[in-house]
Amino acid sequence: MKKLGLALLSVIAIAAIYYYTSGSAQLTIQMKEQVDAEIASLQTQGFSVEGKEISEGKEHFVISIEEPSKVTSYLNTQGLQTTLEDMETLKGTKVGIDVAYLADAYSAASFDIYPVALPLALTSASLSDDDKKAVDFLQKLIDKKAFLLHVDVNKLGNGFKGYVKDIQEVIDDEGKLTVTMKDLKFTGDLKDDKLSSVKQTLKSFTLESEDEIIAMKINNLTSNYALTGATQYDYTTDYAIEDISVNAKDEFDLRVANLTMDTSSKETNGLASVTASTKADTVHFTEGQKLTLLKTLSFDMSANNFDMEALEKLETIDPENEEELMKVLQALISHGIDFEIPNFSVKDIEMDTQKLDGFKLTSKFEIDKSLDLASLEQNPMAAIGAMNADVDLTLSSQLFGLLAQHPQAVMVMMLIQPKDVNGQKVYKVELKNGKLSVNGKPIM
Repeated sequence: MKKLGLALLSVIAIAAIYYYTSGSAQLTIQMKEQVDAEIASLQTQGFSVEGKEISEGKEHFVISIEEPSKVTSYLNTQGLQTTLEDMETLKGTKVGIDVAYLADAYSAASFDIYPVALPLALTSASLSDDDKKAVDFLQKLIDKKAFLLHVDVNKLGNGFKGYVKDIQEVIDDEGKLTVTMKDLKFTGDLKDDKLSSVKQTLKSFTLESEDEIIAMKINNLTSNYALTGATQYDYTTDYAIEDISVNAKDEFDLRVANLTMDTSSKETNGLASVTASTKADTVHFTEGQKLTLLKTLSFDMSANNFDMEALEKLETIDPENEEELMKVLQALISHGIDFEIPNFSVKDIEMDTQKLDGFKLTSKFEIDKSLDLASLEQNPMAAIGAMNADVDLTLSSQLFGLLAQHPQAVMVMMLIQPKDVNGQKVYKVELKNGKLSVNGKPIM
């Protein structure tokens, strides 16, 4: 539903672009004409429009996803990244849209967007009796507009704001699962008929079962998206979550504090590249009576030279078509691919009562454009000659000693000896020209 909401936000925001003219009557007429033209255009992009109702200053209609391939291509051209698989899952979904023109001093048009029918994947599938009950109950929630997105487009046609109605709902009729969401709000900008930026805040989201079998909580999320260039691959995104927890009764408890994720992507001469960085102050994991606490976790990565044309095809082809999929994947790496992890580290680790210094890993991995993916099925080792890799792993002596207590690790340590550097254990792994070495000693 999140993907569907974002998709509809993009569609409606784009549909609402217009040029300001004086006079409320003229503005309303012009706005209606523009919205109607854009909605009509959607019918050529894989959507269908039905149930249209018009009254003074208001309109109502229903949009449904009928041709997932066309919808996928259209949304991607508008700067909203999605995949054919996502849209196939949502095929048949119907969404009601209520439009009010000149609703207030800010808005040229306001939109209430809400699902009215579930996708065919749910309504036409062979379901168990319990699943049928769940689907029926979900439809009841939809019927009362429990899930509603509100969007206001400003009078200059270059920005919008909105919110998702607070949710406090039991999502099955036996009271087993409760969903609560508070204060999900957003603002955004439009440029050159496209979504150019979105900022979002969420105060809290909880998912709890009555018998405490599963519970998930997210508090104080913020996110930002900005289009930075001419293609869908030119963008930056960032997320920050104050705390997130997932608990399964008698199984595990996971808690993450101050999680941040930053991603940027760009396209140059038909090739796409991406960088990403993830950080967390603490990761607290309990399984049974075993406690693991990671402090100051960082993970950075980058990937370069993805063929953009192949990447676009990958988003729309049928994943069950293995022959076509292989062709597109081969094209995707046709310029060679570079992966890099500049930093994967944890500063401190606590395991039960033990306090340990952590580790750091850096790596580079290259796939040569000469790699023939089709040949790997007959000869998997053919990939070795087309790959180069460098991995540097540094472990604290404390962590190394703890790992040495495990039989599986002992076997590896007997075969591959680390170097002692400044009181730490260091492994330098190199794969080059089909040859693998660790700390300068050949392995194969």
